[in-house]
Amino acid sequence: MNSEPAITGLQNAARRKYEHIKENIISDDKLSTLSKYRADDFDSVLLIASAPRGGSSLLFDILRHHEKTCSPDGEHGQWYTLNGICYPAFESDIVPADFEAFNREQLLTDILADVGATERSGDRTHRVDNALVRLPLQFPHRDIPYEQVHEELLEGASLDEILTGFGISTLQYDEYTRGDADSPFETETIEDRPFVSSHDHKRSLTADDFERTLVLKASVDAYRLSWIRNQLFPETDIRVVHLTRNPAASINGLYDGWRLNRGFQTYDVGALNLEGYDGSLWSYDLPPNWFNEGKLIDICLAQWTQAHRHILTDRDVFEDVRRIRFEDVITETDSTIEEIIEFAGLGESVLLSENVENPNKVMTTKEPKPARWRNREDLIRSALERADETYNGVVAELGYTEESEWI
Repeated sequence: MNSEPAITGLQNAARRKYEHIKENIISDDKLSTLSKYRADDFDSVLLIASAPRGGSSLLFDILRHHEKTCSPDGEHGQWYTLNGICYPAFESDIVPADFEAFNREQLLTDILADVGATERSGDRTHRVDNALVRLPLQFPHRDIPYEQVHEELLEGASLDEILTGFGISTLQYDEYTRGDADSPFETETIEDRPFVSSHDHKRSLTADDFERTLVLKASVDAYRLSWIRNQLFPETDIRVVHLTRNPAASINGLYDGWRLNRGFQTYDVGALNLEGYDGSLWSYDLPPNWFNEGKLIDICLAQWTQAHRHILTDRDVFEDVRRIRFEDVITETDSTIEEIIEFAGLGESVLLSENVENPNKVMTTKEPKPARWRNREDLIRSALERADETYNGVVAELGYTEESEWI
């Protein structure tokens, strides 16, 4: 490509409102940070690469509690979307390794917009700033009185109280997603639902914080590893955790998420005629050779297969890659997290140890339960029986040939 990606009206509206907030409402400290630094100013990055519904949200949440890390509130994929590095500029979520026709400085500054440093006491001003900068990405169609929201948040009002006052359902936010929605939310956004809000143990960045490790995770990165290495962070020390999860559990989670009807929508790809889905927007990542009619369960199979196939293909662009099984994160939590911390060179953290003992529930579609996929075992098996050699190769390479280990 010889030109920058075309920006849609939705992206333009979000950018305009985001820039207004950045220039006129957030704290002077945060504005100063965004004017001086970018995400590639960190000495090192720890990147979690996985397929959607692979457990990356839980692992990310655990690691962001380490007191030698900085991190955004959630995934950073919304900043790709804001900058047009997504469908329909590309036919799928794949970004070619040599793609350089984008505003790199702007994207790296955007990625920094909701990054904070982990510290037990946290900082309310940081949380308020983050809530503000992300509102236009969450509700680009809405004209929200941002100055009023900022003032009320600083005075102690909660975000859910404020949004409810504007007629916005808090069911769209991760911490309120459990339970049944009255109707689906089909409006396009920049940031994928369910939205996440700012965290308690985070504060604004200082110059010294760029010596810390920046923890990042976005499921679309599975399709962009070479581009990330070659174009986005070409000179940064990046260590990659390839997080795997057995196909049945992941496919089941994807199927639940698609049918949730109030979260995980990503693109308007036109009419969808998928058996098992009555929504109108695509959900989760857009793999190559995606299709818009057939069986939803086959889409979920393709999303798991293609994400891991691309990670396995492109992992060699990084010198330091560690494969971790989500099953081990669940059953052998202490030793598995210790392995990751040692791999990342982070050392001990009391706050992280406390979180390992009592991890948060994040981005769950249903109450976690071992082998929950067996509730629709026949449907999942029917998809696996139709799977091609690409799927079989990924299963073998990831070591999931023994079904007894599919928890």
